[in-house]
Amino acid sequence: MKKGIVVSCLLALAGCAAPVAKMYDGPVLAPSQQVVLRVESRGRTFAGERVDIQLVDDKATLSTGEGILSSSSGAQAVYMLPGKHTVRLRYRGPGAAVTANLWFVGEAGNSYLIKAGQTGDGLKVWIEDEKTGKPVGGVRGSPDEPK
Repeated sequence: MKKGIVVSCLLALAGCAAPVAKMYDGPVLAPSQQVVLRVESRGRTFAGERVDIQLVDDKATLSTGEGILSSSSGAQAVYMLPGKHTVRLRYRGPGAAVTANLWFVGEAGNSYLIKAGQTGDGLKVWIEDEKTGKPVGGVRGSPDEPK
């Protein structure tokens, strides 16, 4: 009986955890050698909004099992190698659900924030350099996207 309660508690805690994914092969690199992309307010489901990072360079950030345990459709933070990346983001908020396909070029040792918000009658999703607060990248397939 006690064992069942402990397992239930662990599953409940796993459901609250914000999933994080390493999107490169090999050992974990030092922070100065990798790029971090994360959601501005991780797991903000209680406020009625959530952004998940579903794909990075067309690779899923979570396995099906991880998604079920965390009740997420993607990771809340990803670690990548420096360079150009494409990401598919899923925003869910009050009365809105949007998928955004963006690109950005990450520099080693830098971290980037995904921001989203409702603007007037629409919704905006973008990526910012965490240190400078300046937007980076753009919409996937746009003329300014590097090849």
